[in-house]
Amino acid sequence: MSDSTRHDPSRRRLLQLLAAAGITGPAALDLAAAARHQVSFDNLKNANAIIDQDFDDARLKVIQAALQKNLDEFQLVRDLEIDDSVEPALAFDSTRR
Repeated sequence: MSDSTRHDPSRRRLLQLLAAAGITGPAALDLAAAARHQVSFDNLKNANAIIDQDFDDARLKVIQAALQKNLDEFQLVRDLEIDDSVEPALAFDSTRR
């Protein structure tokens, strides 16, 4: 087991370990969610002071929610495991949905 796997397991690996310990379902999802990195309100207040802005606490709460959402979405992409047999796309069009 590598150092990165031992210290910062992916969500999938964490759920596998919890299942092996007999913890499944909503309890396992709650534990996995708690293990994620959280955007701290105190860090946002400090950043607010560093950049010399006057965001009130309500605005910082909105910013905190948006940053946490982005962090969670980035983590989903990082946790995505793509098999080596999957070929890369020949063309990529980001405007197409």
